[in-house]
Amino acid sequence: MRTTPGPTAAAILVGAVVIRIPAFLAVRHLSFDDGVYGASAVALRAGGLPFRDVFSSQGPLFLPLVWLSDLLGGRTLDAPRLLAVASGVALVAATWAAARALRLSPAAAALAAGLVATSGSVLWVTGPLTSDGPGLALATGAVAAALGYRREPGLGRAVLAGGLLGAALSVKSLLVGAAVPVGWALLPGPADRPDSNAGGGRWLPLLAAVAAAGAVSLVVALPWGLGNVWDQAFRYHLEAAGPRTPVRNLRKVVSTLGDRDLPLLVAVGLAAVATAARPGGRSTVGRSPGPRLVAAWLGATVAVLALEHPLWRSHASHLVPALALLVAGVADRFRRGGRRGAGRWPAGAAALAVAAVLVVPYHLVHLSEVLWPAPPGPALAAARADLRALPAGAEVISDDPGVVWRAGRRTPDDLVDTSMLRIAAGRITPASLARAAAGGRVCALLVWSHRFGDLGALPGLLRSGGYDPGPAYGGPRVLWRRAACHP
Repeated sequence: MRTTPGPTAAAILVGAVVIRIPAFLAVRHLSFDDGVYGASAVALRAGGLPFRDVFSSQGPLFLPLVWLSDLLGGRTLDAPRLLAVASGVALVAATWAAARALRLSPAAAALAAGLVATSGSVLWVTGPLTSDGPGLALATGAVAAALGYRREPGLGRAVLAGGLLGAALSVKSLLVGAAVPVGWALLPGPADRPDSNAGGGRWLPLLAAVAAAGAVSLVVALPWGLGNVWDQAFRYHLEAAGPRTPVRNLRKVVSTLGDRDLPLLVAVGLAAVATAARPGGRSTVGRSPGPRLVAAWLGATVAVLALEHPLWRSHASHLVPALALLVAGVADRFRRGGRRGAGRWPAGAAALAVAAVLVVPYHLVHLSEVLWPAPPGPALAAARADLRALPAGAEVISDDPGVVWRAGRRTPDDLVDTSMLRIAAGRITPASLARAAAGGRVCALLVWSHRFGDLGALPGLLRSGGYDPGPAYGGPRVLWRRAACHP
């Protein structure tokens, strides 16, 4: 069985890059996270350290990956987004590898990879810069390595699976559901031979994977201080967490997939119908350990998302690789069954073609914002011009750091993330903003949304600190400038 990508898989990888180029080159920031991590990259360029200087709400491996992609991209304005594009390609390749490890045909593996490459949920986390993209790519790689271990057991594959899982959780801890199929795949099964694994050696692959995951997690956290990492990447989220709302979360996941992934949902529906139409109406998922591992991955991820608070729409992308693999598995069995008679394969292919004709236009329209981003509107263009007119070296504080990043300005290290969660947790207050605005390099504070607009005490504190309200851009949007500012 071929284990390296063929021409079809290579074409899908190229296509995955091409459809992400518009987002990579987008003149404006495409999401709040895109702006936060772009601003973080600028802070890292200037020597700021993750967790010590630059606030980071994600795992300890994420900002180093942002720094590396920024470096490889020549530290241009768009360079930080190189990580997003690379994550999309890596995720598609990992999905293809997982499908082949499941012993699916090249055509079925290409189907799984294609569904992931064109998924709207995945595009939104691998076009704009997010932590979900690289984390999901690493998690899918870990599952692919674990599935490969089931085919050809070896200590190296076990260590690789554990290391990739540790890296994934060091980017995005919410991807912990991938630990279920990885751990399950490495459990000693009845086929293991005790005589060749004496002295507890049957458990060595699993223990080695756990050690690899732990080592990776520790190594990437130590340079920034374990206390700092715990405070920002974990304790902060616990402070912001509210009551769990599983039903509401699952409704949000379904609605997000309906908006961004209708082709995938249609493929899932066709796969379910094809499975139910088998003789006796019995599913084949339980007959092979591979599909069961993927189903366990899907189930664990659904449980994690149901219990997460707050749940963002980007988190729906975590379900896509597992869904794509299960669809591809059903399609492969359906194709093979069609070869043996009844002409079911041509009928199934025709149904898939009709469904594609009906849903692809809807899909393209709903993804227009990420497939061909619109230029900045008048308010954003005016604000950008005003920020660029500030003195050279001036720093700017904003409740939407992406506006500052795309204007070519720097945000103070600790304020690259001015999310509502930090405000709600009491980590950003009017007083703390006023103190930061008094810094020698800070020349302006841009209110761009209700996050700062609703802080009633902020205007008075800014006036006391030598700031005056300047240009207004509609609604709460106003640029506060300090006249006596010489960075």
